[in-house]
Amino acid sequence: MSGSPLNGHENVSDASRTADTGSGAQRAGGFLRVVRRELKRISGSPFFVVFVLIMPYPTFLVLSLAFLQPIPRDLPVVVCDMDHSTLSRQITRFMDASPALWCMEEVPDMQAAAARVREGRAHAVIYLPQMLEQDTLSGEASPVTVFLNNQWLLTSGVITRAVRDVVVAASEKYDRMLYMAEGSDPPQAAWRAEPIRVDLHPLFNPGMNYRFFLLPAVLPVVLQMFIAMAAVRAVGMEFRARTADAWLQAAGGSPALALLGKLAPYTLYWTALSWFMWVWLHRWFDVPIQGSRLTLAAGTFLLVLAYQAVAVLFVALKGNLRLANSLAGFYCGPAFAFSGITFPHLGMPWPARAWGLLLPITHYLRVVNEQAFMGAPAEVSIKSLLALLLFTVIPGVWGYGKLRWLFRAPEKWGQL
Repeated sequence: MSGSPLNGHENVSDASRTADTGSGAQRAGGFLRVVRRELKRISGSPFFVVFVLIMPYPTFLVLSLAFLQPIPRDLPVVVCDMDHSTLSRQITRFMDASPALWCMEEVPDMQAAAARVREGRAHAVIYLPQMLEQDTLSGEASPVTVFLNNQWLLTSGVITRAVRDVVVAASEKYDRMLYMAEGSDPPQAAWRAEPIRVDLHPLFNPGMNYRFFLLPAVLPVVLQMFIAMAAVRAVGMEFRARTADAWLQAAGGSPALALLGKLAPYTLYWTALSWFMWVWLHRWFDVPIQGSRLTLAAGTFLLVLAYQAVAVLFVALKGNLRLANSLAGFYCGPAFAFSGITFPHLGMPWPARAWGLLLPITHYLRVVNEQAFMGAPAEVSIKSLLALLLFTVIPGVWGYGKLRWLFRAPEKWGQL
């Protein structure tokens, strides 16, 4: 038993002064005692059982099921056909046949079409003007107008691409018919309809698969929050519950062994779960791993260490669990927005770009992009791996130094 806070302080100080005099066997024994103590704390804590051992799995499952369909399909649109011609009806049929679109309704005017969009029943309005077929047959350009709810960027991008493909295909067909009517043979008519073609070869995600684009980024972003919050709770509760002296004594008075022994079960668990995450993505969701699996595994391990080191620093700064939780939430919560996945870093203002570079997840997702999708040589990812290593070393050393001071300051213990 530690006795009063003053006695606890004296015990901590005495133990710390003699911590480095023990043999290797004694140090190993102290490390294992802390590991066993932490495993007992995990099994006896409803929070850790639920938050660490249960919640990650249904979270991964729910997020994965959201991308079960890799490409958005059957997005509802309304058609306002003011021409009622063979061409306009053909365009409407082509739109409805497109996998991405569902022409849910033909409306008589734009007022009704706008109402469908405002009600949230349709994502876009496709307007086919009067004289569409007549202007097309006479060689005049007649636009097919699309009104989009551009607040949903991904949805509007899919609809824009699908409508453009349909209209281009219909336009080429009519151009070929006109040229053939003028006496051109079919190959010559096809060439005259589109004399210059764009030969587009999308790299790394040629099918525009949103599962490949988002799921390998979303799951690590969620994982980093679990890692950081669990580490904050594990370390911070020792000081909040005033059990830090017993924790240190279990380590034989060594703050280093106390910290390493406490984090070791979480490190092994989160690393195994992270690797399982990649097995899950690769085997069941067909996410490719084109490059070095060893490099990807190393980056994943460093991601776990980096967020644990940052979490220890948050706790050690003030010894206040509530403040540490708030800092971890602020640091990890909006990380996805600054990681460069949905909005490129080069397009961000410099404060946002700088903040993104201060997040381990940013560098990890670069490793993911390089090794999973681009098939880049392992040495291409060294810069990002070194950044993750720095996130482990700098916050880790800083946090450890503050933690040693916190062990000797029992007046700081017991804070919410």
